[in-house]
Amino acid sequence: MTAPPPLWKRLVGFTMLPAIAAVSPLLVLPIVARTAGPGGWSSAIAGEAVGTFAAIAIGYGWTAIGPALISIAADDRHRGLLYRESLVIRLLITTVALPIMGLICWLIASPGAEWLSVLMGTQGAMIALSFTWYSAGVGDPRAIVVYDAIPRLVSTAIAAVVIASTGIVELYPLAGIAVTLVGTSLFTARVLRRNPAAWPAISDLPRLFRSGAPVALNDAALGAYSNIPAPLVNITALPVSAAGFASADKMLKLGQFLPLTLANALQSWITEAHGPVRGKRMRYAMAAHGAFGLLGCLVLAVFGTWASTLLFGAKAAASLDILIAMGIVFAFFSLRTSMSRHVLFPAGEASAVMRATLLGTAVGVPVMIVLALTMGPVGAAIGYALTEGAATVLLIRTCRTALRRLDPTV
Repeated sequence: MTAPPPLWKRLVGFTMLPAIAAVSPLLVLPIVARTAGPGGWSSAIAGEAVGTFAAIAIGYGWTAIGPALISIAADDRHRGLLYRESLVIRLLITTVALPIMGLICWLIASPGAEWLSVLMGTQGAMIALSFTWYSAGVGDPRAIVVYDAIPRLVSTAIAAVVIASTGIVELYPLAGIAVTLVGTSLFTARVLRRNPAAWPAISDLPRLFRSGAPVALNDAALGAYSNIPAPLVNITALPVSAAGFASADKMLKLGQFLPLTLANALQSWITEAHGPVRGKRMRYAMAAHGAFGLLGCLVLAVFGTWASTLLFGAKAAASLDILIAMGIVFAFFSLRTSMSRHVLFPAGEASAVMRATLLGTAVGVPVMIVLALTMGPVGAAIGYALTEGAATVLLIRTCRTALRRLDPTV
């Protein structure tokens, strides 16, 4: 049996190279922000937020719990069955979610930016069809590099050059959509060929929807409070104020990819251990995510205004108060990512994660709306931080219980 790769190789494979692709939008977004203007820029980010929420519906929990299921699967046949089940569920939801998403993006956009908003939403939604969660489960970062990271980096660079020459900002989301569809199709063909299994029958669909419901509801609640702020600000604030919030939100979203890639790198490393050793690795992972979250919070607070001015222009610069709130969001998000993916999902506590997220959302979203209406964009950011914090704190007790089951001495 082939020995699993050392941890440092997984960290490099799952964090360094994919992270480069994740921040590759910075090659083109400064051009989009300046070319589209404040109204177009805020509409683009608002549309992307709606698309991200649609992606959560389409993904139906597979992005969150899929890596854990794949990593503990008994054999290749079982992995092939899981991938086929995810594919069928996600494609069925796509046929319903995309038209609804497109209509919402059109309605919330500023005049003249409707198509940019719709395409940005579509690009965000199509990410749910990606295969990266499967690669994380089998500990194979090379597929992500070959089928996603490098093509995304190259297409983004080309789009930046073409947009700078033509001013057609819609080319950026179109390039992202193409990369997702082509890369995922090629990878899917390879997985289906190498992992033969039966396709789910129509009679299996109710069972698959029921089994995925707890994680899907958790992701939906998470998506509600993490993607409401940008559209909310876009329809309640002046374009200049909304543009600054959009810049802060975009920097947060780009940064949130890093805790997710770190979680992917550690997933199979944790599940290949057992008993107290697995518990120790889980604690190491949470400590790493907590430290990473605090570092990200500090970076946003100290360098965020300067970075947003440099990247998106003075008219779309993010203010310090909004950035501090977004930094707090990042810190809680990083820690909660490890708590749920590394500890609670493998322990069969998906329902506990769902309850915490739903409760945090039920309290936080109304607060977010009220604060946005009374305090403006900074109120939406504060409400966002309060919601993320509540959803994280509510998981602490269940997380401790799950760790004690692995190691009673904890």
